[in-house]
Amino acid sequence: MDAQFEKLVKMGKNTLDGLIQWMKDAKIIDGIKVTEEKAREVFSETTDPKNVNLDKFKEALTKLATDQKKTVEEFTKTLADEGPKFADALKAGASALKDFERYRKS
Repeated sequence: MDAQFEKLVKMGKNTLDGLIQWMKDAKIIDGIKVTEEKAREVFSETTDPKNVNLDKFKEALTKLATDQKKTVEEFTKTLADEGPKFADALKAGASALKDFERYRKS
């Protein structure tokens, strides 16, 4: 999971919203046991929601896992498995936006 997080940092997507989306895509935030509201609450101590560091992210995951009576390892494995798909989707979205901007300027 650490490597996937570092890729998000390089793309500038280690924002609170980006991490929430990653957890949704990985089904950690399922809307039932773990809601987006609960996840945002766990991140409330983050000083910069536009630049969440890995330690704060792991701390938040640990709190969510504990609340759900799961291990943080379960969550990190799920995120590691989902990470490449999420990063590819972000890249595709950025590429489509660039193409649109080029087209619009033409």
